[in-house]
Amino acid sequence: MSVAASVALAVAERVERTGGARAGLVAWRTLAQSASDVEVRARAILAGLRCALALRDGDALDGLTASWGTVDAGVWDEAIGSLCVELVRAGLGPCATALARADARRHPTARSLYAFARCLDVACDAGAADAFRDAIARAEREGARAIELAARVRRAAILARAWETLTEALAEAGRVPPAAVPPASRLVLASVLLRAPSRFSRAAALGLLDALVEGGDEALAARALGLAARWADEVRDGLTPLEADRLVALFGREAAVRTSPRARDAARVLARIAAAKDERALAAALDGATGVDPRLAPLHARARDVLGGRYEAPPSGADAPPGDPARRRLFRWSELLDVVVAMRDRAPSRAASALRSLVEAEASGERLPVEVLGVAQAALAYGDPELGAVAAELVARRLREVSAGAPPRGWALLADTLAGLGMAELEGSARRASVAAKESGAAEALGTSLAREGWELAKRGERARAIARLREAKALLVGPR
Repeated sequence: MSVAASVALAVAERVERTGGARAGLVAWRTLAQSASDVEVRARAILAGLRCALALRDGDALDGLTASWGTVDAGVWDEAIGSLCVELVRAGLGPCATALARADARRHPTARSLYAFARCLDVACDAGAADAFRDAIARAEREGARAIELAARVRRAAILARAWETLTEALAEAGRVPPAAVPPASRLVLASVLLRAPSRFSRAAALGLLDALVEGGDEALAARALGLAARWADEVRDGLTPLEADRLVALFGREAAVRTSPRARDAARVLARIAAAKDERALAAALDGATGVDPRLAPLHARARDVLGGRYEAPPSGADAPPGDPARRRLFRWSELLDVVVAMRDRAPSRAASALRSLVEAEASGERLPVEVLGVAQAALAYGDPELGAVAAELVARRLREVSAGAPPRGWALLADTLAGLGMAELEGSARRASVAAKESGAAEALGTSLAREGWELAKRGERARAIARLREAKALLVGPR
């Protein structure tokens, strides 16, 4: 850098120091426009961006971001990454994404590509997974191991949100050694691996959570316990002995007992329910559940009465969901029984009303028990248009995201029911869930469904989509050569 360039930078710094961010912005923009030296122009633009951020001047940020593309030399990815973090914290996410994109195009290093991918990730942009893939490839070439692993963790988390990419997410997570990433990343890895069809992968994920609970970071321990509890609630009677042992050990830790004294007893009851081989063992396990939470007793008694065919007077429908979260969950279970009773009593309109309440609860953010899918499947098969429409809406909502639990009789039966009703899109999602869960015959069923859809698309002239479906069907039915 020449003496004249050093003096120009010093003058602009003095203007900002004495006149504040607005005066500094004018000085830095002027210098950026007049500088012939690439390094001086780069430093001026970066300083101008900092001033524009302080002023929350969107127009200035846009102009300086556009100018950043003219910096045709030098590596500034660390400075740009820091600016992007500050922009996101200031609520200027779109500006951060634009700046990161400009830097990644200008000079695609592993760090610049990762910064761009993270901005897309924070913005929930659909292109984030592909951007992380580019960052991974570049990091491997550069030998930037930390960036590679961080990108793999985030890519796995994104891909794990949809059934069609869950298998790829699990493969991505499997490429990350947990010991090589920070504790917060291990929590993300565990959340992905808990969705694996392999009980050994799920047990390993519980082991990661156990280590986080014991790690001394109270906030991270609380998140790990919450993740384990939500997973156990979804899996329920699908819990294997290996997972049950890990779960009981996890909730027996001192940190877990302090947070939730009854959690270990609840985990033991879940293990007993999952291990029950006959009605007597199941009844004994359910009695144990009421010992942990006595509020379950009336619900269990009602369920037994329903199974026994006992008559119930139709509910008035005047009851509102309780405000207390624990009591509201019990209320939703009671509503599930309302649907079952109404269908048993050949009252589809009443069943639709009760099921609609559950749909509204799901739409408002409540997490309903996985058994709701079994009830919805029965409602779809009932044959009533109103009840079927409500059930289809509920199924659609549940299939939008990946969950650890499957419907009581499996994803394949739900997919067959949807296929019989001509609901091809929902059928496809349910079949993908069946494949991800490695249910028997799932890959062949999905392949056949995709082939059928592909030929229908071809008949309609949608060539690109038809080819994509037929290629996917071939991969499932024929497999790699």
